[in-house]
Amino acid sequence: MRAETEKMQAAYFTQVGDPDQIEVGQLPVPSIGPADVLVRICEAAVDRVDAYVRSGAFKTPLQPQQIIGRDVWGTVAAVGAQVKAFHVGDRVWTNSMGYGGRQGITAQFAAIPETRLFGMPNVNPSSWLALVHPGATAVIIVTQLLKLQPGQTLLVEGGAGHVGRMLIQCAKICGLHVIATVNPRDFATVTALGAEVIDYSPGWETKLAGPVDAIIDTSGRVPLQLNLDQLAVGGQLILIAATKEPKVSFDLPRFYMNVQQLRGFVISRASLASLTQANQWLLQHAAAFAPLTVERLPLSDAAKAHAMVMDPQVKTRLLITLP
Repeated sequence: MRAETEKMQAAYFTQVGDPDQIEVGQLPVPSIGPADVLVRICEAAVDRVDAYVRSGAFKTPLQPQQIIGRDVWGTVAAVGAQVKAFHVGDRVWTNSMGYGGRQGITAQFAAIPETRLFGMPNVNPSSWLALVHPGATAVIIVTQLLKLQPGQTLLVEGGAGHVGRMLIQCAKICGLHVIATVNPRDFATVTALGAEVIDYSPGWETKLAGPVDAIIDTSGRVPLQLNLDQLAVGGQLILIAATKEPKVSFDLPRFYMNVQQLRGFVISRASLASLTQANQWLLQHAAAFAPLTVERLPLSDAAKAHAMVMDPQVKTRLLITLP
């Protein structure tokens, strides 16, 4: 337990809306229950899903003073009586706070359930924090949703993005042949990850050697029917982004006669069991991942960070450093 008079600096909002709804001020240091861990926060990641929660675009239960953020690393400051896996001073991380009624983590302290906390691997903690959100997204898709065997072909649309890069790396670890659509300026970077690259400009589909076994659209730029046309019989299409036109049509008879599958995915709908399995897979392969470029901002720039994360020109992973 913590004394009610103890205060901490935090970034939070009291109603959904634009980034200027975020306030930076003092809130009580959270108390912990018997199965919780109090973590002294070092850095908090800023993800697009955080902006969707803050704006109200992603509907989820919120606290009256909702602290922003879901992904964080820090050190254990105290543990509940039932906690067995962690001890004071341990370096830890989580990537599933700040939605579903759980308080966020962009604060000097956070109370985190033991079941949602993981020990930090022997890597740079900032680099690890930068990849755990796109990494867990990629791992769930590749290892849990797709039903592909080694040697089958996966097409990643938007292969140079954060999720795209993690999808490529996870798929290669699983023995898949990966093709990625990217801007030519990113050819070298994406090729180094093990993918075959093609220019994402209109007409990209003519450069495919044949139908592919699965497609993951991270870009939201490809018409649905065009994607379905590139799938083999029994092929799978997973969407993690949407085109600007919310209502689409497609050739339904061809779709079901080819026994194709269409699925949407957002990580905030993943179960705790699914997310835990993905995080353990990430930890198992921690040394294999190429680091993502990070940019650090102070807590006072929390609102600025939420504006930046929605800017397509910002290519870095944004981390807020806690005082």
